[in-house]
Amino acid sequence: MCKSKTREAQVFLRQLKKLDSMITNKLIEKEQWKALALGTTAQSGGERVQSSGSQQKMADAVNRYIDIEKEIDACVDRLVDTKKDVIHVIEQLDATEYDLLHKVYVQYITLEDVAEIYEKSYSWATSAHGRALVNVQRILDSRSNRKQIESKA
Repeated sequence: MCKSKTREAQVFLRQLKKLDSMITNKLIEKEQWKALALGTTAQSGGERVQSSGSQQKMADAVNRYIDIEKEIDACVDRLVDTKKDVIHVIEQLDATEYDLLHKVYVQYITLEDVAEIYEKSYSWATSAHGRALVNVQRILDSRSNRKQIESKA
């Protein structure tokens, strides 16, 4: 199976990293909204300045903070569900392929480091990774075929 045929398997496995990155970025954004909400206050004392704009900015920041918390919760739920799905799929592989893919796609360990852990060459790691992707693709294809059969029944 050529590299383009394992593309779906790679996309399937890489979705964990993307979701994890989305959560990290949303957490940073949440802190920015919090700082904006806490830093935006109406002036007190001295001449009265129109403060409704400042209060509106604070209210908008608080609302955005609450919205982003909900988005983070939804992303975390998706990450947990997706992680379960990915792990369920790779658990169907042989022990070495499972362990290699778990290290790369769940633990985010590089292939170079995986090769070192196994005391093998980088070439071995890339070859084993390629074989594991072919097998993941077979599992995904089989699962897709089952779903199509079930939907027709």
